[in-house]
Amino acid sequence: MTKRLPPPDLTPERLKARDWWSGADLYLIVDDYDLVATGTSNPLLPLLDLLPQARDIGLHLIIGRASGGAARAMFEPVLQRLKELGSPMLMLSGSRDEGALTGNVRAEPFPPGRGRLVTRRGVALIQTAYLPPAG
Repeated sequence: MTKRLPPPDLTPERLKARDWWSGADLYLIVDDYDLVATGTSNPLLPLLDLLPQARDIGLHLIIGRASGGAARAMFEPVLQRLKELGSPMLMLSGSRDEGALTGNVRAEPFPPGRGRLVTRRGVALIQTAYLPPAG
């Protein structure tokens, strides 16, 4: 991914076109992040310096974690960087006791698949697709 970083003399037009590198976008999906990011052995730490330019280099990072302990986890380096960058956050059902996780938005109990999508533009209540288990 570091080979995709834009050169210093890149024009804004070329930055928008993303034509200085070729290849597929990379989607990195991490579930149970609270189990992955334990102490100093977080395998995502090498991505910290790439996150500010992730859109330009075709890097998409999707992290899922349990809501328990989420307020404390927001000080973990990768989550903190994502928060600083204003990355979108989808907060599904959780306890209000966690406090505000981003801005002044708190988790709250929701039916399955419903949550708050927090972006730079604001907060929206959304319903994701949900297929109940058979039987």
